[in-house]
Amino acid sequence: MSTTQAKDTFLPRRGTRVSSAKSEESAKAPQVVRSTVVDTWRWMWPDILMRILPMGVAPFIYIAIFHLPLSFLGLTLHDVPQQVAIGLIVGFIMAAFAAFYRMYIVGPWFRWPTLSDHFFQGFFYLFINAPVEELFFRGFLLAAVTQWTGWLGWGWLVSTAAYTLYHRLGKWSWRSVGGVGLAGLVFSLVYLLQPSPRSLLAVVIVHGLTTSGFLSWGDEVLYRRWKYRRRKR
Repeated sequence: MSTTQAKDTFLPRRGTRVSSAKSEESAKAPQVVRSTVVDTWRWMWPDILMRILPMGVAPFIYIAIFHLPLSFLGLTLHDVPQQVAIGLIVGFIMAAFAAFYRMYIVGPWFRWPTLSDHFFQGFFYLFINAPVEELFFRGFLLAAVTQWTGWLGWGWLVSTAAYTLYHRLGKWSWRSVGGVGLAGLVFSLVYLLQPSPRSLLAVVIVHGLTTSGFLSWGDEVLYRRWKYRRRKR
């Protein structure tokens, strides 16, 4: 029989008690560590207070000080159907990539979410985390660095590097950070390849689906993989 191992190891936004998708011969019953809404809320509310709120407010303080329009931050609505279509197409491709990256590069550890927790996490990633991170990194930081240096290349480089490396503050492994860097390149392209004035809508959708694919859906994929291997034995 194949089984999971329960282990105390840190996973970002998962806590320290996780399961492994590695198959092992054992007579013991499988131990699958679950993630519930209560577990998710335990890490989410401090994350909102200490990360989401400051990152969400800073761009608006900047444009207020320098009397800049909302379009400076990519807060425009135009070609909405096209933006949504691009966001969904690229987003689902990136979500699949993120889940496979999680499975084959990051490692076997997971914490299987309940159905309600999937919806809870998905709402956070799609409607809170992705909009705020894109507002800060692609909308604000990219535009501000470009404004001060006079070169879009510096804006792209600084914003992408900052977005990638700041995940280390959340104790993400370097393998995970590598995946973030690859995703950041795609997010930048989705945003920068638009005609002016650029809109954050498409890249927010791509970002939210990618994060869901890496985190909550990634946990589901790892669990299903373990379950499939267990049935084959």
